[in-house]
Amino acid sequence: MKEQNTKERILDSAEYLFASKGLKETSVRDITSHADVHLAAVNYHFQTKDGLLKALMDRRIVPLNRQRLELLDNYEKQFGQGSVPIEYALHALLAPGIRMCFEEPHFLSITGQIVSHPDVETYTIFVTNFEKVFSRFKDILIVSLPDITEEDLMWRIHFLTGSMIHTWTNHKGLSSLSKGVCELKEEDELVNKLIAFCAAGLRAEEYSHPQEHNE
Repeated sequence: MKEQNTKERILDSAEYLFASKGLKETSVRDITSHADVHLAAVNYHFQTKDGLLKALMDRRIVPLNRQRLELLDNYEKQFGQGSVPIEYALHALLAPGIRMCFEEPHFLSITGQIVSHPDVETYTIFVTNFEKVFSRFKDILIVSLPDITEEDLMWRIHFLTGSMIHTWTNHKGLSSLSKGVCELKEEDELVNKLIAFCAAGLRAEEYSHPQEHNE
């Protein structure tokens, strides 16, 4: 087995400790001690703790987004540009992220912390990583849902993103609430359930709550 270099050991230790102990609660010294490297190694490779967190996000999010865009490219070749069905576009967006639930659970725990307790700079860096994917996905939905205003489409994408991130970060909570009925066991099954839910939400008719009348 190839021995990890110093930078990889630091990233692995940071990911584990950020997930298990917390972003704010984990010190640089905690990370270097866990990685068994000198404190100066963090300064050399990442400059600061924030620089380390950014490198950690890049390590996971860059390949995640590459997979998403490659899937979108393949579906556009299959169906034609501007003709990708919603379910296929959702598969490109959602499936690589759900795979991370199985393969990189520590990073998704960190994602939950960033989203739930956002530090302005950290959250901005996190969100910026998804701008290209968001733009491509939005362009597909504008064509697929021509009767929906841009404002409503943006809200629906917002709700869709919330469903995706909540599934990433809180699936263990569902297991507890459902008393084990819902478990994160089968990747494809979970992807299909999430696609079905999100596709229905994107296509939903406008709803107006009936006004209550006092007699």
